[in-house]
Amino acid sequence: MLRTMRDNLKSLSITLWLVIAAFIASIFMVHGMQSAGPGGGSASGPAATVNGESISWQEYQQAYRQQVDILRRIYGDQWKEELITDLGIRHQVLDGLITSRLLLQEAEGYGLVVSREELAAAVMTNPLFAEEGTFSTERYRSLLQANGLTPDVYEASVRRDLLLQKLATLVQASAKVSEAEAWAAFRAAREKVRVAYVSLPRSDENGARLEEIQARASQEGVTVHNLLQKSGLKPKRPAPFVFGEAVGDLDPSDSRAFHLAILRLEGGEVSPVIEGKKSLYLIQLLERETPTREDFEKEKATWVQNLLPEKRRRIWASWVEELKGRAKIEIASETT
Repeated sequence: MLRTMRDNLKSLSITLWLVIAAFIASIFMVHGMQSAGPGGGSASGPAATVNGESISWQEYQQAYRQQVDILRRIYGDQWKEELITDLGIRHQVLDGLITSRLLLQEAEGYGLVVSREELAAAVMTNPLFAEEGTFSTERYRSLLQANGLTPDVYEASVRRDLLLQKLATLVQASAKVSEAEAWAAFRAAREKVRVAYVSLPRSDENGARLEEIQARASQEGVTVHNLLQKSGLKPKRPAPFVFGEAVGDLDPSDSRAFHLAILRLEGGEVSPVIEGKKSLYLIQLLERETPTREDFEKEKATWVQNLLPEKRRRIWASWVEELKGRAKIEIASETT
């Protein structure tokens, strides 16, 4: 369970700078705050400085409390207070604030601005403030007031969010998917393989048995099929399948290890002994059925378009890490 929660938090942290902006939206669903967060409000000086610009303890504590509250709602009864430390939430929140501050500095450096028209459009299209599908000024003001916000504070946060969106668009504009990249992805998704394999329950004895067969199969002129027959093992020959697809009666918990082993094989090669969660496997790749370029040409435009968001994400993530690497960041010891 802890591993699953760590994985979920990791996926959140990839775009944690966006979570800072999302706090503004989530605050409408948050009722009440914890009385104390990290530092307890007693630390002197800033929680961190980013290129000489301070992140206050108040800002850090508020973001921390809101993040914990969000995760409590996500995980419900599975939430435990010790997971604050186990999941590194304090670090995640501070890193998100630092990244957000860096991005805003960079947006200013690029001369990006948000017009009054853009800001008004963002506020008025927020469904939180709509009544019967139409923006309501009364609902807007009352909802902000109920959550301790003023229009100025809220609109400043929206303006920052829009700036970050503009910066991301600018950085990601260089993203292009080449024909070679699209072909590689298409081929990986559509390529079918034919294999023969044997499986035995996990044990040291069965492992040694398959190791011996694998070693003999590596000798020139010795076929796996004959070796298996002599060993009393009958190989299975499932119908051709693509990577990740269910294979015959293969246990789903062993599927990942099974497929990854096949990816590393050339035609006719025999895998080393593969350890699944339930069984041990010895696999021979018989044939790869590669899709044709003609098939690819019919779908090329779709594949290029589908791969573009991931290419943009990688460019953005790399750019942000580079930005953080050259920034001057100082963190107060009390936050760690």
